Amino acid sequence: MIVNLIIICFILISGLMFYEDAGVYANSRYFRKRYIILICLILILQSGLRNVAVGNDTYGYYESFELLKSTSWEEIWSAIKDYYSPGLGKDVGYLVFEKTVQVFIKSYQIYLFVIAILFFSALGHFIYKNTKKLADAIFAFVLYLSLFYAFFSITGIRQTIATSATLFGFELIKQRKLIPFLLLILIASTIHKSSLIFIPFYFIANLKNTKIIFGSTLFFFPFVFVFKNAVNNFLKEAGGYDQYDFFEGAGTYTFTFVLLIVAIVAFWRIKPSLMHNRNAKPFYNAFALAIFLTPLTFINPSSMRVVQYFSIFLLLLLPIVIQSFQSISLKMRRTVFGVAIFLLLALSIKGNWNSEYKFFWQQMELGDNYK
Repeated sequence: MIVNLIIICFILISGLMFYEDAGVYANSRYFRKRYIILICLILILQSGLRNVAVGNDTYGYYESFELLKSTSWEEIWSAIKDYYSPGLGKDVGYLVFEKTVQVFIKSYQIYLFVIAILFFSALGHFIYKNTKKLADAIFAFVLYLSLFYAFFSITGIRQTIATSATLFGFELIKQRKLIPFLLLILIASTIHKSSLIFIPFYFIANLKNTKIIFGSTLFFFPFVFVFKNAVNNFLKEAGGYDQYDFFEGAGTYTFTFVLLIVAIVAFWRIKPSLMHNRNAKPFYNAFALAIFLTPLTFINPSSMRVVQYFSIFLLLLLPIVIQSFQSISLKMRRTVFGVAIFLLLALSIKGNWNSEYKFFWQQMELGDNYK
């Protein structure tokens, strides 16, 4: 928790320093790009330098990484054949990716850096291309550490790679390049099948009736919650998500509460937000999908993997919603920004209170799931 808070403070302080040094040019692409690169480098270090005991599955990936060293390419090609004929195994693209990296890198610690560089290059590009002000980038990174750090930075390597592809794929959606987009997502799906859920977003992202879509999602949320089992069964049949069966005790109460509060505020400010940034429609449409899919996390927490392909658009949407308060007054916008940062800090402390972070050279016990 302490490391996370230090990095959040660094994000805020360095952002203020950029504003002070750049003055009226702080919102230029040049300074915004420099700031994003700086923060991404810090986040790469945080992710890459972690002990194998940090996170729920870092050690599990370590074991598979070491085991793969003794696996031949012939065995991997055999696994691919088994996957595409009898349908045995899963996510064979990850085996190919991991084995290819091992041609050049034998150290798992360096491998963690490779994953971190891949993901934060995608995230940095995603934030840079879709923000207009330095404050938006600052807020996006604080929001990332409050809501998404625990998954993308320290766990879920396969989906972290797949999410990197979807973040780059969003630019292909904006450019209306269907074939390259499909190829990218299909390749990503061999690493984590859940990324297939991103394909429909190509056709939903630029729908014009954003207010109707978003409002309808909020209105029908209780109904989707009631009939979540039917929605889950449909996704299992359509996408092959057989692992998302009912899990007793499932429920993401804090995340769902935060999501709904943000959704209500975003809907309230939808008109000034779209006036402030005409490019915000895809962000609203993505968030609508996140809201629609969130009830599935009450069937199985693993469904959060599906939700996060769209909830990560909060990094872009929430700063725009906050900026929309400037239409009332600049003082109001600054007040909302300050309150939002405070709430995110509180959320980060709550979410990471019991989490432990240590560097790879420090001693750290494995979690209970490995005992």
